[in-house]
Amino acid sequence: MGSAKGFVAWGVCLVVLMVPFLIFVSVGWPANPDDCTNIVNHVQVVPLVDGVPDVDHPDSCYCEAFDPAQVDTGAAGIRQPVNTLSNLYAIASSLVLVFLIRRDRESGVIKNVFYYTESWVPEVWVFAVMFLGLGSMWFHASLSGTVSWFDSMSMYVFAAFLPVYTVRRRFNIGVFFYCAYAVLVIVFTMVGRILHKVDLISMKLIATLIGVYFLTEIGVKIVDMVKLGGPSPWWDRVKAGWEDGWVKRALLYWGIGVACFGFATMFQILSQTGGPMCWKDSWFQPHGLLWHTLAGAMAVMVYLYWRELPDEDVRVS
Repeated sequence: MGSAKGFVAWGVCLVVLMVPFLIFVSVGWPANPDDCTNIVNHVQVVPLVDGVPDVDHPDSCYCEAFDPAQVDTGAAGIRQPVNTLSNLYAIASSLVLVFLIRRDRESGVIKNVFYYTESWVPEVWVFAVMFLGLGSMWFHASLSGTVSWFDSMSMYVFAAFLPVYTVRRRFNIGVFFYCAYAVLVIVFTMVGRILHKVDLISMKLIATLIGVYFLTEIGVKIVDMVKLGGPSPWWDRVKAGWEDGWVKRALLYWGIGVACFGFATMFQILSQTGGPMCWKDSWFQPHGLLWHTLAGAMAVMVYLYWRELPDEDVRVS
């Protein structure tokens, strides 16, 4: 399949994620209101604040206003237009990655796994970046509990890749990469579903995966020190990389990615229903326009960080 396989994989993923979505938009969604809607037995139960019904915030579905009757009946259409359509960024961002990956594969240089023509690891990342956005569309378009788990799962698909790929950078674990990755995604998705009543459970699970990722990054540095003969030779390599420029670029991309994630998380928190950046009837929905898009920018920055790393020079096996 050669250099075209990235585009083929991208197209297949797009069809798999978007065709069923468009069918649901056209004919209707499962009539099973998500917990965030507070719809119970066809009635939206307004929560109490200090014993008084909070009529201004009758739900907790990330601020943007929706019609409870449409959710309850599973009507066709899109419940939260801004929070839904803002996720279309993922189609463009994942396609940009496909072009970059093809360019690297055709460069004749092998820095790391993303440069291997025969590897499917880059295509897995392309899917993770695409699904990060398009999975969220399913939730915001439907607000149906039957499909809303796609949103959380898309974040687990993204976050679980980080630690597993970091291990893959130093150890050629073959098919175990795909197995470990799939197991992580399945386990975290199941735990999220079982504990869905726990406040912010998906964010807590994502934070766990991010924490594991940072630990694996530290582990990689330790492995490099051992392989190179200690901290001093490792630092000499870092200094040489700084002079060559790849360390500067990698740190820049990694830093921008961390900043994007930090700002995205901030806007996600501030734009919760009832939060200081929640304007439910406005076109400006920070949850969609800032949290979604900044998370997507972070995903691209992580790739740009990875592609700079000369992993083949120090890979253990």
